[in-house]
Amino acid sequence: MMANASRRPGSSNVLDLPEDPALRTKKRWLIGAGVVAGLVITLVLVLTFSPILAIKSITVSGNSLVSEKKIQTALEPLHGVPLSRVGTGKVMELLSGEPGVKDAIVQSEAENVLHVQIVEHVPVAVLLEGKKRSLVGPEGQRLAVLGGKDKPKLPTIRSSKAAKDPKVFSMLTSVLSELPDKLLKSVDHASASSKDFVELKLKSGTRVIWGNDQDPALKAKVLEALLAAPKDKSSPIKVYDISSPNHPVAR
Repeated sequence: MMANASRRPGSSNVLDLPEDPALRTKKRWLIGAGVVAGLVITLVLVLTFSPILAIKSITVSGNSLVSEKKIQTALEPLHGVPLSRVGTGKVMELLSGEPGVKDAIVQSEAENVLHVQIVEHVPVAVLLEGKKRSLVGPEGQRLAVLGGKDKPKLPTIRSSKAAKDPKVFSMLTSVLSELPDKLLKSVDHASASSKDFVELKLKSGTRVIWGNDQDPALKAKVLEALLAAPKDKSSPIKVYDISSPNHPVAR
């Protein structure tokens, strides 16, 4: 009777077991992971939207066909935008109106500065349209208008049927783009009456019948070899026909 009376009302015979160490460790890892995730999200939000990292100035390099003033004007909307939100795609979108720009390399610098390195198309000729002179690229695109004092060492193309027919014109400029630099500088002017007939006039006065745009590398090597070969001064060569590069003709 005494033993039964010693039990307290509401008492239980169930004992609380200690928590599993593995479960305790797992909870700690989950809590830690949650804290880290929160910090990462906060950091991303700060980098993406915080005005602390907003662009205050833009520096430009690598440009020669397009003036820095034009580039700075085109990129003006980037001022105040966080650096992390500006990439090559956004910069190229803003520079899409500048035909001389081929690509851009974007870098973030200290003190909220965005540096944009411009990659330009390489001009292969000067297009003459009356008094207007324009640099043109490998695909026949007009890259920039030249000033009166600009004198690039490039072949000229006179406004003609070739310039009016986009396919013929792009084929002509493509041929010029395949010439080695030294050979390109030796060309005074170029013309094309059709897609099958490109003709070059060298500064020496010699004509080069190039033909179509097939085998450009082989034709360039053949022409270089012909120009380097010994010449008979008593009978100067006036025409090189390399339209069939495996069977060139000099006359």
